[in-house]
Amino acid sequence: MLAAMTQQIPGTVNGSAFAVGGWEIDILVTGFPGKSVRHGSLGWSTIALIRHGDRLALVDCGAFGHRKLLVAELAARGLRPSDITDLLLTHTHYDHAVNWVLFPRARVAVGAVELDWALGEPWGETVVPELYVRELGLFPKTERIADGGEVFPGITAHLAPGHTPGCLVCQGHPTSRL
Repeated sequence: MLAAMTQQIPGTVNGSAFAVGGWEIDILVTGFPGKSVRHGSLGWSTIALIRHGDRLALVDCGAFGHRKLLVAELAARGLRPSDITDLLLTHTHYDHAVNWVLFPRARVAVGAVELDWALGEPWGETVVPELYVRELGLFPKTERIADGGEVFPGITAHLAPGHTPGCLVCQGHPTSRL
């Protein structure tokens, strides 16, 4: 059914943009789940741009090593970090959330359960970026999302504990078929 509702967007930067249900979705950074026997996690998150009306959201925003790439990918689309209106954080691990500070104008949607858990994690013992999460908890544009809460027009977030206790998955509720 999704395939019938999905339409490739011609002329996109990297060919990974598509439209579905009133949203335009563009993969800015393709993630990679990896681990090393000796060096721990080598993975990184996917970062997706969602356009809907006058709103621009990023689903996750990557780690320090993504900063130049993320800004370049936005620029290739004629965008700046200040153009992003919403950040949808799936969870608070560093490779998904640390770059929220690049988007001071954006509303940051993060799971209430996730943020409470991350704020209680012992410093220096996990992959939660302690100081960034502390500031995220104080940031006036942070919105703590409950299970089933709307995070973007037509998109709800749902608890999917496992990777972290408050990890969220997003579910779109299309308003039209393409």
